[in-house]
Amino acid sequence: MEDSTLSAPSDPDLIGQTIQTFRIFCGMVLFSFPKYGPGLRERICQNFVARGMGCTESIFAVWRAGNEQDAGILHRSLLDRLIHLRHLAETDGFEKFEEHSFMSLYEMRHQLLSDHDMRHKVPELLRELQRTNRSRYDQLQSQMLRWRRPKAEDVVKGMDLGFLYRFGYNYASTHVHPMATDGEADFVRLTSPSQMMSPGDATVVRNSLVFQSMLVQEALNVSAMKWRAIVYDFLDQVNRFAGEGSPDLHLTFYKIGKAGPDFELCSPAEHST
Repeated sequence: MEDSTLSAPSDPDLIGQTIQTFRIFCGMVLFSFPKYGPGLRERICQNFVARGMGCTESIFAVWRAGNEQDAGILHRSLLDRLIHLRHLAETDGFEKFEEHSFMSLYEMRHQLLSDHDMRHKVPELLRELQRTNRSRYDQLQSQMLRWRRPKAEDVVKGMDLGFLYRFGYNYASTHVHPMATDGEADFVRLTSPSQMMSPGDATVVRNSLVFQSMLVQEALNVSAMKWRAIVYDFLDQVNRFAGEGSPDLHLTFYKIGKAGPDFELCSPAEHST
């Protein structure tokens, strides 16, 4: 029988405890990637999960400090990572994405080192890094093929989740780009006694929990490893917490911890001969 007293959580302490539990869970998941999935695909997945969890923590911290608008900006960034990972999975574009990332960073450093005002202020280690990477950059540049970032709207439509673009990505863009009403909430916050201020509506934090759980699940599905059902149970319970305040994820996390230090969340993929 369902508990009719459950409702979407709004208490900062309760949400904070859940985010801390989710953080530890993600750390346990991340330990499995280099152990059982040392390839490029898994390395990119682990980076997305780690950066997504860091972003989720920042969203909560900024929201709790009373700055819901900046939390929305970070929220858009988190959703963008989910969109990118889904696109990489659908197109098997991990190698091209890594090459694009390498070339983009090289080109940004090149601009810095070539700038008349800045080139004498950069550390020598940066110049050495450029010299080391020059041959690979020239090789990739000669191929004349560059990876292109996906269009967010197209990806979420392909996921049959178009509302994520309309009410998540697109709406959050109103916080990214300056608007005439920007600063009104900050005015109140900065001119009011701190003890009178409290976090606003928690929707942005709850949605971020859902997006991070989706990001983790996408990474697990993309990886070559075989993950235990309890891992997916936990992610499902994160969504239930965000939607109705269900505490079940804490019990599942307790079961994972009680299984002991030798308990593995996944095993290597079975390769047919």
